[in-house]
Amino acid sequence: MNSDRIRERMATIITFTLLLTTLILCNGLTASLGLTQQGPKSAGTAPQRENIASLLREAAALLQAAKLAEAEPLVRRVVAIAPSNTDAHNLLGVILDQRGRTDAAEREYLEALRWNPRATSARANLGVVLARTGRPEKAVEAFEEVLREVPDHPQATLNLGLLYVTRGDFERAVPLLEKARSYQPNNVVVLSQLGLALYQLKRIDEASTILASAGEIAPGDPDVLYGFGLIAATRGDSGAALDFWTRALRQRPDFAAANFMIGEELRKQRRYEGALEFYQRALTQDPTQLVHYVRLGGAYMLLVRYDKALELFQQAAQRFPASPEAHYFAGIAARGLGEYAVAEAALRKSLLVKDNNVDALAQLGFVLGERGQTTEAERLLRRAIALDARHFYAHYDLGRLLVRMKRYEEAIEVLQGAVRLRERDPGSHYQLFISYSRLKRKDEADLELVLFKQYDEEQKARRKEGEERIEDTLPRPANQDKPN
Repeated sequence: MNSDRIRERMATIITFTLLLTTLILCNGLTASLGLTQQGPKSAGTAPQRENIASLLREAAALLQAAKLAEAEPLVRRVVAIAPSNTDAHNLLGVILDQRGRTDAAEREYLEALRWNPRATSARANLGVVLARTGRPEKAVEAFEEVLREVPDHPQATLNLGLLYVTRGDFERAVPLLEKARSYQPNNVVVLSQLGLALYQLKRIDEASTILASAGEIAPGDPDVLYGFGLIAATRGDSGAALDFWTRALRQRPDFAAANFMIGEELRKQRRYEGALEFYQRALTQDPTQLVHYVRLGGAYMLLVRYDKALELFQQAAQRFPASPEAHYFAGIAARGLGEYAVAEAALRKSLLVKDNNVDALAQLGFVLGERGQTTEAERLLRRAIALDARHFYAHYDLGRLLVRMKRYEEAIEVLQGAVRLRERDPGSHYQLFISYSRLKRKDEADLELVLFKQYDEEQKARRKEGEERIEDTLPRPANQDKPN
């Protein structure tokens, strides 16, 4: 995400792109098929060693001919004769991997590395297995170690670049993918992922050029079409963006990122029912992304379906218990339903995970105020303001709370702060009208009443004309700015 703080109000989040493209690890495993990486010298006579080399060459030829069942016993013979032969363990790992026996393949790569920790081929192959089996951080370590030993290792360069892309480390990904491009200038995977990484770094013109090159090679590639859609959306061409993403989905119906971005574009157009459909598809296709729950729940709230939003956010909180945002969103949805006890519990969980979450503090302050716990409510709202002096809702809700407690002088000071932040908000002026009235300050009360009526009419007019968005009616959790 681009920001550590959740700004202003709820219902939706400022659009950002979370890269959701599938990791495409290089399928060609980097097995060294010669006798170049052996561990301690194998025991036996020269003819025995020559026989080992012959067996490995024959097994390699069978592997290349896709005759895996015939290749495996030959390599196992070598392992039996020379248990410390690194190449044999590495080649056996490749064969087992190709036969779908991933765990056994991993053991062989580790055995090769036990005999020769500098066996870069085995380590690169291990990195592929680690990435494929959901251990990206370990895979990154493996590929980084390979590149320390062999800086120009082509497949480790590509795979590490792709892994950096998937974890959002675009600064590191770009130079690696550019290097991979020098090895394979017509590789569409390299070009498409490099274009997407450049896009995330806001190097839009460069991204467009790279993606255009990929489009010349594979115009129907879904990742390329997805990238074209991102570029078009950034340049304000919503129609073209939707067309590109729709075409990408024809090629890859389970493309969660494309569904998600269509939902984003429809939401921007206030086509909330349509957005709901595509957000749901994205979540179904990839439930590992918190943002999919967030956007779908936000769409439900835009449609004033807080019950569905709460159900969804509670699922997210169960799946991502260490995420303060997941608990926060559940609290927001519960507030929308008027379920203040549920909201309080969720917001307290959010603050347990991240105690300086300004929006959670402000929201919990509001909820506690509604539940009559005014002392703690005031403390939380004041703390929110101390952390973020420009937080409108902390000012507004603290002002309301002080009015309710009949501390009108203090309320006026806080509410004036709210007006400085949002001059045409009718609620702030109404609370000021009440405060001045109670203090018998008639002229000031009359002025605030006039302003309240004026801004309230403006708000009603916008609603009547369909110009005011639903997301402007409740605080929104928005800790994102632009694409990431």
